[in-house]
Amino acid sequence: MDGTGGCRGAGTDELLERNHELRASLCGIEAAAMALNEQRDRLSSADVDQLALAIASEARRLRLMLAPQAKQCTAFDLAEAIRPAILMARSLGVVVRDAVPTGMRVQGRRDEVTQVVVALLDNARLHAAPSPVDVRATSRAGTTTLFVEDRGPGITRIGGQPMFKRGRRGAQSSGSGLGLFTARRVMVDQAGSLTVDQRPGGGASFALGLPSSTSGSSARLPRVASQPAAVR
Repeated sequence: MDGTGGCRGAGTDELLERNHELRASLCGIEAAAMALNEQRDRLSSADVDQLALAIASEARRLRLMLAPQAKQCTAFDLAEAIRPAILMARSLGVVVRDAVPTGMRVQGRRDEVTQVVVALLDNARLHAAPSPVDVRATSRAGTTTLFVEDRGPGITRIGGQPMFKRGRRGAQSSGSGLGLFTARRVMVDQAGSLTVDQRPGGGASFALGLPSSTSGSSARLPRVASQPAAVR
């Protein structure tokens, strides 16, 4: 690692991804801090605690990105992990309908799952506002799947290529396209998955999959092959 925090010898694509992740974490911290400052009177004590936890989580992610360490998958409650992401989205004006019950335990890297959900809700904010976003989860055959479903323009492809590829973006997007590419890679690296399908009635339905867990034990999980998917 060089003195600027970059990786010596890293290619341009890798540096772009790294910079995108750093900016995403900083934006998450800013959104949570603004919500605490501007909406504290309207937030419950539990919401205040979750926003503070989100700030700490993103600060930890920044520290780990600047000084990478071995990453380990652990068991955690999915509803608790995504709560900070939902609060961040709501603080930015997104109407999120959360139907994920507590007690659905999964195996993965909690901080990274939170950040992936932040990215998916931000994607909905950019493409599907002001319609609501539904967040729900199912568990079947050893896999828990979290769905983030919006009512935006739905799924498109560029040149017949799936949009989860690095740098690809929809015609209406002004972003770099790195956010969803990075989100999918993060999920695959922890034996999970991130796919997307057309939502019945219009819009996109993102499916975030992780191994289910019935214990609090830690485990190093094998990587799984990625599955092609398209995204707006």
